[in-house]
Amino acid sequence: MLKNLFFSILFFLFTIICSLSTAYAAEDFATSYDVVYDIDESGVTTVAEKITLKNLTSKFYATYFERFLGSTQITDLKATDSSGALGITSSQKGTGTNLNIKFNQQVVGLGKELDWTLQYKTSDFAIRQGKIWQILIPKLSTKSQQDNYKITLSAPLDFGEPALITPVPKSQATHSGKMFLTFDKSELQDAGVSAIFGSNLVYDFSLTYRLQNDSLLPILTHIALPPDTQYQDVIFQRIEPQPINVTVDEDGNYLAWYRLSRNQKLDVLVVGSSKLYAKSKTQSPYLPDNLRQKYLMSTKYWEADNPAIKAKLAEILKGNEEASQQQKAKLIYKYVVNSLKYDPSRVKNSNERFGAVTALNNPTTVACLEFTDLFIAFSRAAGIPARELDGFAYTTNPNLRPLSLGEVLHAWPEYFDPTRGWVMVDPTWENTTAGVDYFNRLDLNHFVFAVKGTSSTSPIAAGSYKLNKEGDVKVMLSEMDFLGKAQAKVDINIDDEIVAGFPGQFKVTVANQGNAAANFNDYSLSTQQISILNPDQKLGVVPPFGYVDLQYQYRTKTFFDRFNDDIEVLIGGQKFGKEVNVKPFFVFTAFPLALALIIASMLGLYFSILGVLIYRRRVKKKRV
Repeated sequence: MLKNLFFSILFFLFTIICSLSTAYAAEDFATSYDVVYDIDESGVTTVAEKITLKNLTSKFYATYFERFLGSTQITDLKATDSSGALGITSSQKGTGTNLNIKFNQQVVGLGKELDWTLQYKTSDFAIRQGKIWQILIPKLSTKSQQDNYKITLSAPLDFGEPALITPVPKSQATHSGKMFLTFDKSELQDAGVSAIFGSNLVYDFSLTYRLQNDSLLPILTHIALPPDTQYQDVIFQRIEPQPINVTVDEDGNYLAWYRLSRNQKLDVLVVGSSKLYAKSKTQSPYLPDNLRQKYLMSTKYWEADNPAIKAKLAEILKGNEEASQQQKAKLIYKYVVNSLKYDPSRVKNSNERFGAVTALNNPTTVACLEFTDLFIAFSRAAGIPARELDGFAYTTNPNLRPLSLGEVLHAWPEYFDPTRGWVMVDPTWENTTAGVDYFNRLDLNHFVFAVKGTSSTSPIAAGSYKLNKEGDVKVMLSEMDFLGKAQAKVDINIDDEIVAGFPGQFKVTVANQGNAAANFNDYSLSTQQISILNPDQKLGVVPPFGYVDLQYQYRTKTFFDRFNDDIEVLIGGQKFGKEVNVKPFFVFTAFPLALALIIASMLGLYFSILGVLIYRRRVKKKRV
């Protein structure tokens, strides 16, 4: 009897134990996080995560915990609970670090909780560049559901005042030489924390463009110089050799033009500096309708009208068809970030560009161009103007923030928002950094070399030419600030003396001899008595080393006018002028001779006709 009772109890306990399992789903446990990111003066971040793991079921128990960190440079890693140190193993996985923490005690029973702490140090979260600091905290990556999530960010006051903090912190305080920013779960739903201390960052650059004409005829070709954008100003100290002209295309690129004879090679050196801003310079965003239509077009690599793109877009925007452009862009961005997987082997083994449709169908073998192409194609299909940016991206950890164009440059997209203008985003880097927010605010690491909008293939950015050599792209952080200045030079090309009454035309050439581009909004041309038939000429942007020709038509009131007049041009606070002498047509030295020639011609014609008539009359009389 007792023996049977013993085996019954043993079987009951065995059944209970066997019903418990270490294999659990994410919804079976909940976690609460209270995380402190303490950054020292050198930028090393000490992370302390206080974690509470709560069992939501009586069927399962936990003996270990998995955690993915968006960092590859981790030291002093340890985990503890009330009973002491926990076993922990780590391994680098792609662009981050996988952790496996083994608990000293099992989390068994409904409502059972375990409090434990994870600590480590990393240099990936705080980056010093010149005079600024950038702090980029990735979003939380965990399989279990979150009951609570709180972040406290501590940064030295020596970093300066923050220019931008995304998202807006719940509270902000200073004491003991540090600034403390706190964020809770409601502010951290979609992404991590981004903060910039300092308003701008200056880069010095030296770019070599290697041109070659393989044709049998001379050609006129161009290179794309780094342009001014909403978030950057550029100055140029040298362009050697100097171009024929520098013009501005529809995308805002500065195109330096050169003439190459047949089979000629030409290396062009461009030296200058760029200042990148944390806040947009644009006050009143505006996109002309003709450009809007071009930025919505389906093109090679941006197949916005492809049925697969349209079908997937319908899924992405389902229920949000009437949302704002920013909300739609965010949904598209999140899909691209979460569905594609960056493949570093693409950069080393292939220069092939897939385009949006191929990236959609092959999401695990993509590089930065495919992240960019897919975002642009989806955006254009959704009616959101979008384009590509190519350039230099400063990175201290290529594993987290890779450069994907020939291992030198990077590509990222931007979309147009009616309230904010052009907004740069980087789905590649949000993907590779395990969730650092590159949608709401981009960092100061992205220096634009070329803008592609009206075309998906041109212009070609510095560093992307076939003849490139190592060292053709040199970009260095600078401690020096600069002030760009445009310098106008005006030539009024009209004769010193003009004929009264007759219509004529003249040309005004405006050249920029300064180091920075300028939009000479104060440009105006005036006269006292000469009538200008097309006075409302627009000058637009004139890049350094460039010029613009403006053609004017004029005339005076009568053929008998006689006066002196001044043609004056006001531009950039300067005045340029030219005196013109207006004379009646009959006083010009060429007029008497012309009149004599006309009279002689008329007399000659008259006597010729008269001679013919006399000759015919004589012939007629002889016949009679």
